[in-house]
Amino acid sequence: MLFNHRLFPIVSSLLIFLCLNLLMISSLAPQLLLKQILAWIFGFLLFFIGTQINPNLNQKTRWILFIGSCLLLLLPILTGNITRGSRRWINIGLISFQPSEIVKPPLMLFLASQNFPLLHLIPVLIVASHPDLGSAITLLVLMVPVILYSPKLIKLSIISFFCLLIISPLIWKYLIHDYQKNRIATFINPQLDPLGQGYNLIQSQIAVGSGGLFGKGYRQGTQGQLLFLPEKHTDFIFAATAEELGLVSVILIFFAYFLLLSSILKKAFNTKYNKTLFLFTLGICFEIWTQIIVNIGMNIGLLPVTGIPLPFLSVGGSSLIAILFSLGVIYSNL
Repeated sequence: MLFNHRLFPIVSSLLIFLCLNLLMISSLAPQLLLKQILAWIFGFLLFFIGTQINPNLNQKTRWILFIGSCLLLLLPILTGNITRGSRRWINIGLISFQPSEIVKPPLMLFLASQNFPLLHLIPVLIVASHPDLGSAITLLVLMVPVILYSPKLIKLSIISFFCLLIISPLIWKYLIHDYQKNRIATFINPQLDPLGQGYNLIQSQIAVGSGGLFGKGYRQGTQGQLLFLPEKHTDFIFAATAEELGLVSVILIFFAYFLLLSSILKKAFNTKYNKTLFLFTLGICFEIWTQIIVNIGMNIGLLPVTGIPLPFLSVGGSSLIAILFSLGVIYSNL
């Protein structure tokens, strides 16, 4: 399968991500290198398992996936493990994982193969209550291709959007947490709190801007290596990479994402005859694209800081494994 010419672009992009990811982790967080290598190995295993799965599920399997995903999302709330102010993770011995990432493939399969897409708001609201607004947004994005596929849902979405605009003052007052309001305020003007909420954004911009064409050198980045840049191996790995490896690495990252997303889109429109696979492929493509835009946007100061990982590059097995499995399902009908 790896030698199939249709897989060449996606395999090439994954190899670029693999090399960059392990290179930067060995620089920024070497203690996590082995764990990330294992995540890649397990992720590639799930990729090949995914290629053997028929996305056209029967009704019973669809509902099992949906209900199981909702129950899994409720577990962090029930266990009460708080990390950085939210309940996002489940810890089982030495293993920890983020349910909001793991459930994306099964929820997208459910969305793509049934006629009740509004039910998807249930897991979105559960994730938002963790609270984890960033992950809730990426889950919500999975609905986009399903909505665009149905004229009735497009009209309903437009009406819902205007309703949200009307009640937006109430949402701001009662549903948006104080730390989220502070993030938006410091995004508009980081100097409002340069040593607090604005600190991450300022340090990230310094890291990206100081990298130049070829970077400061491997393990020579001052912002990342001297710990001025928080979460340098997760949320801000793009900034840390730009600082150490420069604009050249940024171009390489964008090229790899272009290869990946263009390959997925081409696959989607080659499978329009299979509605479920078509919608699943577009949903995963939209979700990856959203994570890229939001993460890089916050790294360079164009978007507020959120806890959304950069696909294939941020440290963390949950997101990596979920995306690799999804790609396997997408290429299950070669």
